[in-house]
Amino acid sequence: MKKLLLTAAFLIMCIGLFGQPTLTHKNNALNIGDTNISKEIQYLEAGNAGANQIWDYTNIQVKGENPVSKIQIGSVQELEGLRFYNTSLIENGYDYFMNSTQTKLEELGYSNNELKMTLVYSDPVLKMKYPFAYGEQFTDHFIGIAYFNETSKIDFFGDCIVAADAFGTLVLPDRVVENALRVKSIKKGLQINMCGTTDVNIVRYSWYASGYRYPVLTTNMVETRYNEGAPVFTKTAYINTQQRNQRSALIGSDITGMSINEDITSEIAEITVVLSPNPFHDKLSYSYSLNKQLPVSIELYDVSGKHSGWLIKDQVQSEGLQSGDFETMTNNLTPGVYFVRFTFDKQVIMRKIIKI
Repeated sequence: MKKLLLTAAFLIMCIGLFGQPTLTHKNNALNIGDTNISKEIQYLEAGNAGANQIWDYTNIQVKGENPVSKIQIGSVQELEGLRFYNTSLIENGYDYFMNSTQTKLEELGYSNNELKMTLVYSDPVLKMKYPFAYGEQFTDHFIGIAYFNETSKIDFFGDCIVAADAFGTLVLPDRVVENALRVKSIKKGLQINMCGTTDVNIVRYSWYASGYRYPVLTTNMVETRYNEGAPVFTKTAYINTQQRNQRSALIGSDITGMSINEDITSEIAEITVVLSPNPFHDKLSYSYSLNKQLPVSIELYDVSGKHSGWLIKDQVQSEGLQSGDFETMTNNLTPGVYFVRFTFDKQVIMRKIIKI
């Protein structure tokens, strides 16, 4: 019996491990020729570290900016002191010079023509090791020299700490992504020039999922402190709108294959869904207003993303206020967290509900 229990425990452990994504060069390295478009969103708190987290970002607020990232073979002018690089990442006005191999991704330097600045690392920044899975971590020291207008010299050095610190379920306005892996990176550096010193602390969280080459969601917080002055914080967050899952990274029979689309701004702005009371015991009511006649579907999922049933399926509803309740559907539910997916033609809104 003891042997049987140990075997069962081992199998359960293995199931949990296989459910977690591992970042690899084949599936997650920068792919030359790719162009990705993101949407800037309101900054999000990253939440807790650890296993089996639920990151509920159903109320994402889009800010309207659409940054574009391009990955290509290096085509910029060679910089003095720059080592061999095989990949160039063009993002937000910067050209990043990268060396991508089967086992690692290094940043060798970057330039910005508009700002007339360049930076070359004599000791590059190790950005990622492959393979990389939950619970793994590494620290890398970096040293570089930056130039502004080819005259002002800044020495820059510090450490970069990268950790796969959490995994769980990522809930977005139009989809639930199971077994998302969160990678946290902290880049702490000191800049030294003729006028003084600047402490720089950059904290980035990136959520990856099986079937997605690049992060689905990213948050950045940059803290700078000049000499002994007060710290200045810059916070940004982005959701990837263009990449599609190579295989099912989304859960639920009809959610599979969905991806954030270019209409996310109008989805959030035009239709407001009200659920009450929430949390609820037996009866949950909903209401929303349509600005034109639309086909509507309403369906329920449990916290793991398993489809639990339809309340409405492809029902054409008229313009104006619509309302109803989930009493029949929710009567037999056990207490816990669920998600309701509202589909208004091609617009999708996901809402979290709690049964008590």
